[in-house]
Amino acid sequence: SISKVDIRTGEELEGATLTIIEKDDEANEIVFEQWISGKEAHVVEGLKTGETYTLKETVAPAGYTVAAETTFTISETGEVTSTATHTDDGTLLVEDTKTVVNISKVDVANSEEIAGAHIQIIDSDNIVVDEWTSTTDVHTIEGLKTGVTYTLHETVAPDGYTIATDTTFTIDEK
Repeated sequence: SISKVDIRTGEELEGATLTIIEKDDEANEIVFEQWISGKEAHVVEGLKTGETYTLKETVAPAGYTVAAETTFTISETGEVTSTATHTDDGTLLVEDTKTVVNISKVDVANSEEIAGAHIQIIDSDNIVVDEWTSTTDVHTIEGLKTGVTYTLHETVAPDGYTIATDTTFTIDEK
């Protein structure tokens, strides 16, 4: 069994594309099975004991990063040995974390945080996905989608400052 879960909550995550790969005698990769995660653990049957398999996540659910590849083997007694976390019953856990972006509004001259700027994050469809007024603390956003170009846009500058130039950024799958 393979469970796709949020690393913080342990809840099942839907929408990840997962693949089990085996290698042939010439070390070529062969896809044994591929599926999209759902609300329950996915059961894989027909794996050979003693063989080493690679479990890859090729697409993460929206707002999550792609999990690292893991390898596993199944002993003749059915025990799973893996580089991944697994439960007592042998279910492999593919654990994802949400994307995290930290935004600081700072003075260019002294790098000190500046309060009072109104800032937006706008996605590629021109939709505001987050907005806030800066404080003397870093602003953290979780769950932005990977592969999407976002624009950091300041609508109001703090007293004594000019509005900053827009900045674009993209979060990669890692």
